[in-house]
Amino acid sequence: MLTRLAVAATVVAMATGCVSARRQATWEDVPDAVDVHQPTPRSTTMATTTPTAPTDADPDVSAGVLIDRALVAFTDERIRARRGGENSLLWQRAWSDVLSRIDDAVTRAPVASDLGAFVRARVTLDVELVNDQRRGSPLPEDIEARISRTLLGVDESVQELRAANAPGTMASTPRLTDGDLVLRAPLSPLIISSPFGRRHDPFTRAIRYHAGVDLDAAEGAAIYAAASGIVVYAGAQGGYGRYIVVDHGGGVRSHYAHCSKINTSVGALVIEGDVIGFVGATGRATGPHLHFAVTDDLGAFLDPMAVLDIPFDSLKDQVAKKP
Repeated sequence: MLTRLAVAATVVAMATGCVSARRQATWEDVPDAVDVHQPTPRSTTMATTTPTAPTDADPDVSAGVLIDRALVAFTDERIRARRGGENSLLWQRAWSDVLSRIDDAVTRAPVASDLGAFVRARVTLDVELVNDQRRGSPLPEDIEARISRTLLGVDESVQELRAANAPGTMASTPRLTDGDLVLRAPLSPLIISSPFGRRHDPFTRAIRYHAGVDLDAAEGAAIYAAASGIVVYAGAQGGYGRYIVVDHGGGVRSHYAHCSKINTSVGALVIEGDVIGFVGATGRATGPHLHFAVTDDLGAFLDPMAVLDIPFDSLKDQVAKKP
């Protein structure tokens, strides 16, 4: 393990150059839930042939693309409805379609570059609902309840993507350690109460993308830094409650949510195994647990259980070798 003195020297150089009780936690295991793996990193090689235009049913279409398509179709439908004397069936269909398509988008793995689309969805739906209410336009009876449920999923994705660090918001840092980066378990023992992927939200029962894993632990259990790094966030983060993000260099970050107490601060150097916080149920949680997430240099969420104890360079080599 890297010594604190050696890491401190590295940080100076960078600066000058630029156990627990078994309790059910937040997300419920659902027998028919769909397991979704992290998205394949985007290729930088230009295609030699023109690809077939993807459809919304294509699993490789990103959440952001789905949302922007939905908003364009929504606008077109509303224009037609206004030109046709605000036909109630067209008006209601436009709302129903856009909400269904955005609900589909929030079940897909979010990537940092999707942040703008989620924000556009939040603003567009809010503004258009107010406009319709002012006009006295015909709306489905349950439209406000549906919008609230849809926007809850949108807001959760926005929180995740802001934490993941959308491109351009912070410069990538170099690795603090020599050799491969290896992430270790942030709790001991490691008890998974809800895995990575699509899950039923315990509050709304809607399917949402769980961009991390929930780890079962007792209130106040120690949370350990998964690897050495710099703390880039330590504070409140909406539904994630007290939240910590550690940058391990090279774009890789680990995320720790719902803490009862934070034991570090922004800018602090932490060494693998340091106690950075304590398990709690702050934010949107049904009980004490740790929501643990890992993001890569593309701002994509990775399945933490698939990357623990494995050198990241080896993981990249495996992805590169896939056809």
